[in-house]
Amino acid sequence: MRKALVVLCLLLLLASTAAAQSKSKSWLHGFWEGTGYQTDDQTTWSMQLTITKTKAGRRVFRIEYPSINCGGYWKLQSINGSGARFRELLDHGQDKCSDKGLVRIESIGSQLIFLYSNQGSREITASAVLNRERPASK
Repeated sequence: MRKALVVLCLLLLLASTAAAQSKSKSWLHGFWEGTGYQTDDQTTWSMQLTITKTKAGRRVFRIEYPSINCGGYWKLQSINGSGARFRELLDHGQDKCSDKGLVRIESIGSQLIFLYSNQGSREITASAVLNRERPASK
């Protein structure tokens, strides 16, 4: 439990440092992968985030959790130069994953920090570091 709290504090510190940096919104594209960590039961799971643009220029945020067979999309709520907030809406595997949680991501260099809170809560219940694997196809 102590290890999880240390990791979470470190992630929050990195995220707040990145938020102070001035960046363009161009960081928010591509295919990202990582391993998530669930704080309540101390489990890990794989995750994949694919960010593409439609012909109209709208970004689409597709999230998959392959190791637990659930996924859906993120609905953008706010964005700045190095961070964004989303509502996660699952379209499959709702019996295996929490639905409608609040997601916050922060750009830290070439990585994204992922923080998740259950719907109606501000407590972080999951976190991850995502690495860009390749640019998304247009």
